Amino acid sequence: MLSQTQLSVSPVFQAVERIGEHDHCQAGGAIGLSGALAAALAQATANATRSQQPTGAQDAAAEFMQQTMKRIRQEFLRLADADAEAILEFVALEERGELLTGYALLCEGPRAMADLAVEAAQAMQSFRAHVCERSRDDLEFALTLMAGVARAAFQLLDSNLRIWPLPELLTGYEPHIARLKDALEALQPRPRIRTL
Repeated sequence: MLSQTQLSVSPVFQAVERIGEHDHCQAGGAIGLSGALAAALAQATANATRSQQPTGAQDAAAEFMQQTMKRIRQEFLRLADADAEAILEFVALEERGELLTGYALLCEGPRAMADLAVEAAQAMQSFRAHVCERSRDDLEFALTLMAGVARAAFQLLDSNLRIWPLPELLTGYEPHIARLKDALEALQPRPRIRTL
């Protein structure tokens, strides 16, 4: 039997309805599903490029992009499910008096999503030089979506640290906040399509 918390195996309508109809926000799940969709769109640009039968560096770059986005897409789905499970794990840890471990668990998911989204966006930026003309704009759409996913995951982590400003958490996660802040500033989704 499937877990009630698995978003990744729900039809899109059910996953969206489940998030929207809850009386508590499921930001991590929404961010994870968004990351999977952005990675899927980027993977499609690599598929389109390979369908043009490129040779040499372009084909190698497109194949690498296909495999990278497939891995990232799958990892985002895993993280979306893990985020939903994390709430149940947090409650169990809280009942055992292991609050700090529970707080760290709820910080680790968004940290992992932010890192994954940054990795994906950087790969998309590198693929710009190789994407076929007919999918060039789609790559920009995917990059814009993924940059938003990275920022949302960063904000979720920052929010958790605001809610639980424990010295142990801040010591462990402030270096990630600083690193991610710099990485986010390096992401360059195009602000316009017609001025490329």
